[in-house]
Formats: sequence, C-alpha cells, structure tokens
Amino acid sequence: MAHYIRIGPDGTQYGIWNIKDEVAVRVGVADPERAPACFFRAPPGGTVWDAMKKDTPWFEPGGETPFIKLDLAPGQYYPRIARPIDQHPQESPGWSPTIHTDAPAVAIYRGQLNALTAQLDRICRTIHPSADTLSAYGHDIRNLLILACTEVEAHWRGVLLANGVVGDRFTTNHYVKLVAAMRLNEYAVSLPSFPWLDPIRPFEHWGTSGRPTEEIPWFADYHAVKHDRESEFRRATLANAFCAVSACAIMMAAQYGHDAL
Repeated sequence: MAHYIRIGPDGTQYGIWNIKDEVAVRVGVADPERAPACFFRAPPGGTVWDAMKKDTPWFEPGGETPFIKLDLAPGQYYPRIARPIDQHPQESPGWSPTIHTDAPAVAIYRGQLNALTAQLDRICRTIHPSADTLSAYGHDIRNLLILACTEVEAHWRGVLLANGVVGDRFTTNHYVKLVAAMRLNEYAVSLPSFPWLDPIRPFEHWGTSGRPTEEIPWFADYHAVKHDRESEFRRATLANAFCAVSACAIMMAAQYGHDAL
C-alpha cells in the first residue's frame, strides 16, 4: 500500500491514509471499517478513488484529488526537521524524534541561543530598540551579528548533513533548499520584551529570486562586515542582529519543535 495525506481546500491536513486500488483505510482510527469516512472499498469494475469520489465531497469539481502521496511511511521521518503528528495536524511545527537522540547537541544549541539573546538584551539596555535606532551599529553589535550568523549556518549545515547531503563547501545555494522542507519562510518571531517592534521574519523572501544570499539581507550584511569591517562597518546594524538571533530561534523550532526552546 502507498501512504497519502488528505489536504482540505484551505490547506488543513486530514489524516494519513493507506491506499491501493481496492481499499483505502484511514491510519490511526480504531475499527476504521465502522468509522464514518475512514474506509472505502472499490466498487465492481472501479477503483477505490471512484468510491471516494462518489461517497464524499472531498474532490474538486474537476476531479482533482485532495490526496498527496508521501515519500515516507508513518513512523519514518527526516532527521532534524520538525513535523506535526497526525492527531494534532495544526500544532505546527510539531516535533522531531531527533530531539531525544540529539539531546546533547540540542542542549548546546539552546545554551548558545541563550548567550546570544543575553548579549542582545545587554545591547538593548544601551540602545533602546525602535524604528529610529534599528540602524545603529557598533563593535558589540557586529560581534553579535557574526556569532549569530555563524550559529545559523551551523544549523543549516547540520540539517543537510543529517539528511545525507554531501559536500566539501556549502553555500546559500545549498542552504536555501531547506526553505521548502522546513517552511522557514512562514516563521515569525515576536518580541515580548519589545512589543512595539513588528514580528521579525528573517526568511520571508528566501528562495524567491534565485539569489539566495541577497534574499536574506541580514546574512549578506554579515558576510560584508565580517570580511571588510573598515568599509562595511555600517552594515553591522541592530536590525540585522535582531534578524540573526531570531533566525537561530527559528532554526531550533523548525528542527526540533517548540520543546527545543
């Protein structure tokens, strides 16, 4: 049997299914043959898809199927990529079993994130973050930006390596492939300590133009100010530091779920 997930018109997920030509069964339902809309059998001379089209309103008027075939069977997963579980499909980003197998690494990542947020908080005691001051730059901010971006890149590289991607030198051309798999462009970070600031979306436009470094300008600025402080010092801004630290938090959640934070 192949495994499928049913997607509603609004993108809501409605369970995992085992489907072959003759039978479709909803996974995770006790006694599915007696449960409503959880078991279908092909009619004589037809397929199970015909049965579902006849007995449910799930299919589009043109016959488009709401079922997407899965690459992995239930219980299988991609390492370091969080996913909601079947019974709680709206609890995004869910979790990943590797939060347990990678417990030492998760603890170190969490400790580094705590150090970065503490450094950002210390800077914000001197520079009050607001629309007027987010363009401020300086040595402490540059140092924080470099550390945070280095940490983000460590997350990216770790996910690729965990999933069998091999290479001598990764660039944003490799890392941008994580956007779709981890839905990074959908994340936003709110700042309870600074509620007047808008939520930060560091990956919002990543993967949209074919220029992956330019699509995350805070990362492009990090590269510039790291390699040429004398000419590019002004790019080490407080806004970029907020984006880089937020990106670290997003990578933690996108890999292991909210529990990692």
